[in-house]
Amino acid sequence: MSWEKVGKLLVGLLVVVACATGLYTLVRDGNRLEARLTYAYLTYPSQFSERISQASDLLKYEHLHEQVGEIGAGNLSHAQIDKLVDLAQAPYLQLFAKPFEAGLVDHRTGLLIELRNPREVPAKAVQVRLPAKGLVQIRDDAQNDTILQAPTNTLDIPVIEAGGVCKIWVYFDADYSLIRQGGIGIRDADGKANIQVYREFIGFPALVASYSTELMVLLALLVIGVLVLGYRSLALRAGRP
Repeated sequence: MSWEKVGKLLVGLLVVVACATGLYTLVRDGNRLEARLTYAYLTYPSQFSERISQASDLLKYEHLHEQVGEIGAGNLSHAQIDKLVDLAQAPYLQLFAKPFEAGLVDHRTGLLIELRNPREVPAKAVQVRLPAKGLVQIRDDAQNDTILQAPTNTLDIPVIEAGGVCKIWVYFDADYSLIRQGGIGIRDADGKANIQVYREFIGFPALVASYSTELMVLLALLVIGVLVLGYRSLALRAGRP
């Protein structure tokens, strides 16, 4: 067998393998639940934190007790003043009960999970394992919201209808970098989901990310070109034109 035939065979095999891999990936991923993850570091106006501090000072027991006493002009007993102070503090205490003792400051790491079912049959027994416990809001295909009151790191979604979309918002009381490094698992009754993680890029990395498909095609052509040059070089060494 000549070197020219060997080179053509290698190029042909490379093309066949690339096509087969692409077709297999397309068919395999088309039958899997799709999960798109978007992480975010949440920021809140500094004015909000200032207002929380001011409200906290105004609702302190000593401040309210003195004001209520002045308004009562000595006509209220100590027990009555305490009861009025408790009534005034109750909405604030409810608003900033656990896990919101510090307002929104402790929940600045956010994660949006979009679950898409591209199949023509429902995706059943969907399970989501988060990297840490967080506050969760789930919106199903019918746009109904479910808000979990307690932080959790595991979610169970009974079903996502065919072609349906389910969105999950998670707010973590943890550092952004730790959440990004933590593992996340998503699967349904038929197996693991196809997970895609969205990241924000700027500058040259953003350019590479925007033209990733074109770069992969260029890389494939480059590999083919190298193989062609290689077998031509071998053919010349073997004394063939």
